Amino acid sequence: MLKYWLIGIVIALSMGVNTAQATDIYRVLVPVDDQTTESREVGIEIAFSKMLIKLTGNSQILQSPQLKPFLIDPKAFLDSVGFNQLSQTDADETIATGLDVKFDRPSVDKLLKQAQLPIIPAIRPKFLVWLMVDDIEQGRRVLDESSALQMQADDHLFDFIEAFERSMQEREISYFLPSYDLEDQLSVSIKDAWAMKVDALNAASKRYDADGWFALRIFKASDGQIRGAWAYQEDGKRQMNDFYGDAMIELVGASVDRVLDALLQSHTYIPQLETDKLLVQIDGIQSYQNYQQALRRLEQLELVEALQLYSVNKDELVAAIDINGSVELLHAELIRTGLVKPYLSSDNRAIGRLTYRWVGQ
Repeated sequence: MLKYWLIGIVIALSMGVNTAQATDIYRVLVPVDDQTTESREVGIEIAFSKMLIKLTGNSQILQSPQLKPFLIDPKAFLDSVGFNQLSQTDADETIATGLDVKFDRPSVDKLLKQAQLPIIPAIRPKFLVWLMVDDIEQGRRVLDESSALQMQADDHLFDFIEAFERSMQEREISYFLPSYDLEDQLSVSIKDAWAMKVDALNAASKRYDADGWFALRIFKASDGQIRGAWAYQEDGKRQMNDFYGDAMIELVGASVDRVLDALLQSHTYIPQLETDKLLVQIDGIQSYQNYQQALRRLEQLELVEALQLYSVNKDELVAAIDINGSVELLHAELIRTGLVKPYLSSDNRAIGRLTYRWVGQ
């Protein structure tokens, strides 16, 4: 089938990559139900989430307290968006609709700087992955590149390989499988690999030119339930856990996310602000009295070390603030004053600022 032929090529390319240069991580293609406005809106939000996850290496980035104060509207970061036909299966089956979303890099980078979110460099880490499977025909085995590519479409473990590859692609992270030749077998037996013996796996991984390693095993129980486990070691710290359920894609995706969220932390950096000052914008200032009150209350905030007027434009006040603490704490302190409420400005100049609407008297 065309589907499996294409997937085989993708897997071969992924496992053969020696330099992990990321592609356009500001562009995301997501499947949508149709070409309606509603599907477009949903697709943009999904694409924005996937793009931030790829950039930061954190699958939970949208729940980050550092990000929430900036009240992001994904449409404010758009460069281009359009519908494409997405060939999801072979020629005999339906053609899905895809939404091709490209975000504006300078605007996104500005957001990441102001929110002080971690970023994975364009030259990305590549990981050695120990994939172990178990089936009736061949028993327990460690997959190498050859065995993974030779797996047939009717093999019940093919879905595992496909789900794993899809998860790694969505994170834009490169990987390769071990040779599992005689040298590997002497370092870590199949029994020890299946038992997730971290010391043995770590020793066997040292011969490879990789930025880290992790292991993932899986099998299908007699009742049809999928069972598996993952393990990794990073900077002497090790972690492992198991999983079970009926949905292969969700189980593998969640496992990959948990592992990569941890492993990628040491491969990120916090972008340096061009200035140490944080811009706070307050809209709806209708009088000179409101203007004076807003500046005075900002200066009185406990976390504010220094304040300088940045700009005044009609009913918009922007202050440049030196803070003694985190952005999320300043945001919470501002809300507690009762004088402002969170507000999403439609002006693209507000990207990377904390924006509020004046409600005080």
